[in-house]
Amino acid sequence: MNEYKADDFAIDTLRILDVSKLHFTRRNSGYLYLDYDGKEYAEISLTRLQPFYCLDTYISVAFRNDEEEWIEIGVIKDLKDMDEEQRTLCTQYLDFRYYIPLITKVYSIRDNRMGYLFVDAQTTAGRKKIAVNDWWTNFRINSSGILTVTDSDGNKYQIPDLEKIDRKSYRKLELFV
Repeated sequence: MNEYKADDFAIDTLRILDVSKLHFTRRNSGYLYLDYDGKEYAEISLTRLQPFYCLDTYISVAFRNDEEEWIEIGVIKDLKDMDEEQRTLCTQYLDFRYYIPLITKVYSIRDNRMGYLFVDAQTTAGRKKIAVNDWWTNFRINSSGILTVTDSDGNKYQIPDLEKIDRKSYRKLELFV
């Protein structure tokens, strides 16, 4: 199905894809398939190149070749440039891939003095006890004011705006942010 030349996917070249030529479909397997400029690609992967800053811009589109390697086809500059159906397919895929529950309330934070914090929090995925190793590294605030917490298993949680969380939760967090 896929016959490509090595030069088609040079590593050091940023290829901005023409969104008018993109046609994604979702198969029963859950994978996205792509028809782009007359070529068909199976098992497409979408990756946010800047996952915490730009949710809808600079989306890498890659496929798995016969050697089981992921090869980038190119980059979608902005999902807003796509028609609604195509944008919805891509957004649903990205939301699934980058599932990040939001922390809505912090009940307690315990420091075990051995490098772990235990955060008891209400999230959009229910109440969670979040174990955070090396909080200095795994509590991150970006320039937009979004706090991202990465637990010891690599799961991510976010507080989109620290200024909007309730006062009691903020007071528990302020020592660590």
